[in-house]
Amino acid sequence: MADYVKMKSKHITLADPVAEVIESQISSGRYKDVSAALNDAAWHHFIGTSSPFADYGVTPLEVERSAQRDLEAIRADQKAGKRVAF
Repeated sequence: MADYVKMKSKHITLADPVAEVIESQISSGRYKDVSAALNDAAWHHFIGTSSPFADYGVTPLEVERSAQRDLEAIRADQKAGKRVAF
């Protein structure tokens, strides 16, 4: 029962440009219906993504690996005298 979420029904009116965007997202298959599209849009606009990495299409593990490679390259350059530590 931990996954239970109370939902409220609301009626909204969309401006024509917004309605067109929502309809195009549904017809492209990204969302199954208007409710799903609006829920996702509201969640990302007001609350944000669950991970800042999701905005860039990478996982935290990929970012960490890249950061480790960069750090190793910096340390190697420092040992070789190519970089001066502050």
